[in-house]
Amino acid sequence: MKKVVGHPIVEQRFADALQRGNLHHAWLLHGIKGIGKHTLAENLAGRLLCDSHVACGSCHACQMLDAGSHPDVYRIALLEKKRDISIDQVRELLGFLALSGSESECRVVILDDAERLSNQAANALLKGLEEPAAGSLLLIVCADAEKLPATVRSRCLLQHCAPLEKSEVRTVLQSEFADTLGADEVLLDLAVGFADGCPGAVSCLHDRRIIDALQTWSKLVVDITEADIGKVEHWCRMNVATVPHGLIIRMLLQPLYPLLQSPRQEAFDATQLLHKAVHACMRWPGEVQRQSIRPAPSLLACLLELRGALRNPVIQR
Repeated sequence: MKKVVGHPIVEQRFADALQRGNLHHAWLLHGIKGIGKHTLAENLAGRLLCDSHVACGSCHACQMLDAGSHPDVYRIALLEKKRDISIDQVRELLGFLALSGSESECRVVILDDAERLSNQAANALLKGLEEPAAGSLLLIVCADAEKLPATVRSRCLLQHCAPLEKSEVRTVLQSEFADTLGADEVLLDLAVGFADGCPGAVSCLHDRRIIDALQTWSKLVVDITEADIGKVEHWCRMNVATVPHGLIIRMLLQPLYPLLQSPRQEAFDATQLLHKAVHACMRWPGEVQRQSIRPAPSLLACLLELRGALRNPVIQR
């Protein structure tokens, strides 16, 4: 079973509730994507089903969990090429929870991507939360709890999962990306910076070509006011289809964080224009996905707007 990095408070709360015998029937693990919430859910399921309740990794139950074949665990998530988790999927998980356990007295469902539940699916889930079957445990993984109906949230034990510390991110990346990052400490430092507390945000680093592209992008936008626009345009055309858009924007804006966090009253109007340009950059990934706009030209347009705002003499002082 994969070791959980970070989230010790949630693990301890679960272990304490399990020891006391008053485990809540629905745990909502929420927090931004890429911080290991699904791994945490798998570990909590292991704690419940493990012979010694510690997710030992060696007992028969833990071995079945590692193999993904434990009959008392059911996993549900957004299906590929689907927009929402459907009501039929939720009905299946509720039917599973109503069964008797095969290897234990428990049934565990891990519901991932819960923010993508359709309205009908969320309403169906609500009924299961209101009338939980004995011995059932629902572990809900959600990137944005506010997208779930308040009626669903109110019937769950909410557990916020925070981004990881830099040292924890480094531990995860050293383990998962040894094949591409190797012993290159400079590159590892760069990857930790890319991740910004969310190791899952840099899952693309298994591809060395993306690492190289991001390194080039980092150099191109380190000072946007002096960036070579010809080279920037070429990079966009060659890489915007393969490099995750969120990482592109994160690297574009990272050098500006100190400036954005220290607004000056005497430069109010110029600062407003700068924030407008920054927000346009932050909206770009979503607009590409929702509106099917051409990614390379639209990214270049965002960068030029940002460049113009930064070149304001008031900002430059």
